[in-house]
Amino acid sequence: MFENFYIFASVNPILMEERLSIEDIGGRLRASGLKVTNQRIAVYRALASLGHASVDSIVSEVRRTLPVVTVAAVYNILETMAESGLIGRVLSTGRKIYDITPAYHDHLIVDDGCEVVDLEDPEIRKLVEMHLSGKSFEGYRVRGARLYVDVEKI
Repeated sequence: MFENFYIFASVNPILMEERLSIEDIGGRLRASGLKVTNQRIAVYRALASLGHASVDSIVSEVRRTLPVVTVAAVYNILETMAESGLIGRVLSTGRKIYDITPAYHDHLIVDDGCEVVDLEDPEIRKLVEMHLSGKSFEGYRVRGARLYVDVEKI
């Protein structure tokens, strides 16, 4: 059915940076209205290196530099960052996945959520936006749309 369905994954510009400096991360935290702490810096840096990740993956990464950090602390930091708009959430995997990119964008959900990849396909984005513009859903206003495409590696 989808033989001619082409998808191009994009590389997140944050992931291309060698290693974010403490000053860069601190500036991003402050710009989002958050206090700069060692734990927040470590959590943001971990997510920036992973791109999309579960709490457990982020905890493992953070514990390389802060061995005593708790899962609860990392979860609370991630939720605070997501609520402030500094990071995003991917909601289609059946488990909570955090995304270094907070803006609305599309994703490939690989092998039932084992991996999440940014999807950049301007044609699909344009079709979705055209379809939703002017649409009304009784009692609701459209704020944005995210497309999740379930795929498997071949």
